[in-house]
Amino acid sequence: MDVKSRREEYAEATRGAIVDAAVVRFTADGYAGANIDSIAEVARVTKGAVYHHFADKADLFEAAYVSMEERLLARVLEGVAGIDDPRRALLAGADVFLRECCEPDFRRIALEEAPVALGWVRWKASEEQYFLGLLGAALDAMAGAGLITIPAGDDLTARMLLAALDEAGLAVGASADPGPERQRALDLVDRLLSGLAH
Repeated sequence: MDVKSRREEYAEATRGAIVDAAVVRFTADGYAGANIDSIAEVARVTKGAVYHHFADKADLFEAAYVSMEERLLARVLEGVAGIDDPRRALLAGADVFLRECCEPDFRRIALEEAPVALGWVRWKASEEQYFLGLLGAALDAMAGAGLITIPAGDDLTARMLLAALDEAGLAVGASADPGPERQRALDLVDRLLSGLAH
């Protein structure tokens, strides 16, 4: 039993090292430019070890993308923890997202490469899986507090705000001076929320 447990731990560590290496290579080279050989070299494993854990480069890219989304989700949840005011919580979460868009690995993999590498439909479904419900819950909390006037579970408003944040993230991440651009984007989100109060 202990031997199997150690083997499972080793396999998990190896898979994690491969995903981390994939993040490095996909960030540097993009999806088209990265290859399994270079990823295996960074991970310090054999090419066969990569194929033991992942079917192909597309499968490995999706794992790298998921690792970016999970990191963002953890940081958003940490960033809004303890904030009771639903408007402030939503803006704090948006701020975490925009800061993450300034990180080269997140910007390259999650925003620039994923829609093409995964296909737009798969990318959008994954993004919604992680963040549409979270954003919808934040809007519901604001509506429940009387801060905005939208129907409960208003999926369309959540989708439109998520799309606006995606576009803002691309603009902020590409900006030569992301700090002021991030603040401007947050101010615009705040104004959009104010518009929902009427």
